[in-house]
Amino acid sequence: MLFAAQSAHPRVVGAYGVALLVHVAVADGPVSAYRWVPRRVHRWGDWAFAFALVAGAALLGVDGRTRGLLGGVAACLAVVALTTNYVKRQFGGTPPGGRR
Repeated sequence: MLFAAQSAHPRVVGAYGVALLVHVAVADGPVSAYRWVPRRVHRWGDWAFAFALVAGAALLGVDGRTRGLLGGVAACLAVVALTTNYVKRQFGGTPPGGRR
């Protein structure tokens, strides 16, 4: 018997999970492990990853539970992408506009 969060296709979910961890780890962010990808590129990568999740749910021939899981993660990633300010914060120095 499968629980609600389990999938009949764990390799698909696991592959997307590992890819998402790598995507997050290489971005230029405050908690990233490696700062290889600039934020502007990472912004487009977020949307490409959300699209890849939806495409995988539609095209990989997985069961309904896995489709729902991939679609849910895509929706969460879209909300994060819509609400994230990708501009790098500058600490110290003069802020934009020249006033403190």
